[in-house]
Amino acid sequence: MGKEGEIDLEYVRAQVAAHLPHHVRWNVKGMMVDFDFSRARAPLRVVTEDEVLGGIDKQWQTLYLFGEEDVSEGGGARPFLGVELNDGKVYGLDVERDRSPLFLLNSDIDRFVKTFRLFDETIRYRRIRIPDLPSLAAAIDPDAYAASEWRLLADYLLPD
Repeated sequence: MGKEGEIDLEYVRAQVAAHLPHHVRWNVKGMMVDFDFSRARAPLRVVTEDEVLGGIDKQWQTLYLFGEEDVSEGGGARPFLGVELNDGKVYGLDVERDRSPLFLLNSDIDRFVKTFRLFDETIRYRRIRIPDLPSLAAAIDPDAYAASEWRLLADYLLPD
């Protein structure tokens, strides 16, 4: 741990660097989604004004970034992925999003890594059946899954 109540950013960085690919591409029903975790090769830092082309909301000042997502090769959303310093939760940050720019992914970095790997096994490698995905993901992070973006993705992947 860092200061009292703060998470260990080096632990977060090391978990991402050791357990997630630097780059990965998913084909989500014909939409390309790229993840870049190369930020985890260096000490984690917060988003800068240059990266968001504007002011930094106070709420973002304790979100330490370890990755980025790119939906539809730059034609869609481009959220940052980070961990909140004070509570350890993992969030996406999409400053162009109509709803709240911060969206929950997981309750901590270990659950994020496990959930990401589960979705990777399902989407990229097709080793897990899509109908099994929601219950498996919920079991990894029962406290956060129902309110997370992972649930929305799992629901989207389910057959019509």
